[in-house]
Amino acid sequence: MSFTNQQLLGIGIAGVLALWYLKSKATETVKDVGNAVNPTNPDNVFYEGVNGVGEAVTGDEHFSLGGWIYERFHGVDG
Repeated sequence: MSFTNQQLLGIGIAGVLALWYLKSKATETVKDVGNAVNPTNPDNVFYEGVNGVGEAVTGDEHFSLGGWIYERFHGVDG
């Protein structure tokens, strides 16, 4: 099977567009993953996980590990 120059050009353009699309999706994914583990993001997976466990253990639906530690070291009863 032989291809014409126009067919090869079309295949090449389709390949470049596919690579560009994959690169943009990979960049978005990396940003999403980076944001999920960013320690300054209050919605990161570790923050939500620790506070979810604290909520389950204490029954306090607004549990925060940071708040709990502060209250223990500053004598606040809660």
